[in-house]
Amino acid sequence: MVAPRPESKQGTTIAQRSDDEATYLPLGEWGSTGARGTVRIERCGPALCGYALTETSSRGESVLVNMKPKSHDVWTGSIYSRSSGNTYYARMTLKSSGRLHVEACALGRFWCSGNDWTRVEEQQEKMITSSRQWSGARS
Repeated sequence: MVAPRPESKQGTTIAQRSDDEATYLPLGEWGSTGARGTVRIERCGPALCGYALTETSSRGESVLVNMKPKSHDVWTGSIYSRSSGNTYYARMTLKSSGRLHVEACALGRFWCSGNDWTRVEEQQEKMITSSRQWSGARS
């Protein structure tokens, strides 16, 4: 019998492995001047993918593609550059729970450039409303 797979929640940063060792994952939303906005990183099969969010789309354009783990805090795959229209080799390294270093490499990985992305706070956590606030609004 195959056990059902646990569902992952968006914004979750820690997932439990079968050996009970905590693995930090860069799931959630990240902001960067290099990415020109917010990128949501989520699972896509056995890998991670990132989508550039826009005001008109909560899914966004795919920018991080098939990022597979290389070590406990490094993933490699491809990154799409909206400015050039090209796809490059990419490496992302989780430096802390709130900082992700993302690099794109060209010329056979000879020339690499990157920047740090910072985790975007969850908007839902900021919007806490008690039932007393709503009961006073009724007429």
